[in-house]
Amino acid sequence: MTERAPMVLITGAAGRIGSTLRSALSQYRLRLTDRDLSDCEPKPNEEILEADLADFAAMRQAVEGCDAVVHLGGNPSPSATWWDLKGPNVDGLYNVFEASRQAGVRRLVFASTNHVTGMLDERGEWPVGAQGPIAPDSLYGVTKALGEAMGRYYSENSDLSVVCLRIGWFTGEHQLLDNEGWLRMWLSVPDLGRLINASLTADVRFGIYYGVSANTPMRYDMEKARTELGYEPIDDSSKLLADRTDG
Repeated sequence: MTERAPMVLITGAAGRIGSTLRSALSQYRLRLTDRDLSDCEPKPNEEILEADLADFAAMRQAVEGCDAVVHLGGNPSPSATWWDLKGPNVDGLYNVFEASRQAGVRRLVFASTNHVTGMLDERGEWPVGAQGPIAPDSLYGVTKALGEAMGRYYSENSDLSVVCLRIGWFTGEHQLLDNEGWLRMWLSVPDLGRLINASLTADVRFGIYYGVSANTPMRYDMEKARTELGYEPIDDSSKLLADRTDG
């Protein structure tokens, strides 16, 4: 009998990162969840389940039978108010972690953000590393810092292992801007796939890592992601921009 592929839940599957990531994880069985998946046409390796992060029972159902969770869901706006963030980014955060623990999920990959250390970026205190201070530039960044703390708690008090990824500016090549800030923090579509695949399989109990491409102007210390996750980004924002300009 052929062994079944592991099941991976993607929360926020209708979002920009979630919808892009599906093809990069085609070797897995995928369960896609979001509040509205009416425009999502599932592939043979996918199933869909509409659910709200703030509904614990719905999250408990979503994680059942899953080997891993890629938690992308939440309010992604740095300008959001606390009351807009509380449901998806605080209550929903706890629901996903606790439901995963109860269901016996092995690995949870949490999409954190560069906004957790956004004030260091504002002051140009580069390179920024995962071992440095938390310095959020928004309440959104505060909720993501909470997620990292939640990940450490669960990794040390349950069987759930957690990888937190401080994702940079995610976009395709055609949207790459000639802006030094964006060039330093760009994450390409192919490198996103490499990053998440490495995060699902790396032999780590808990870790916080920056997720950007191999950009020549660099804001972040990527050595930890390379050595612990085995993440090897390939794309370089400056090279791609130069190639596009020359063409």
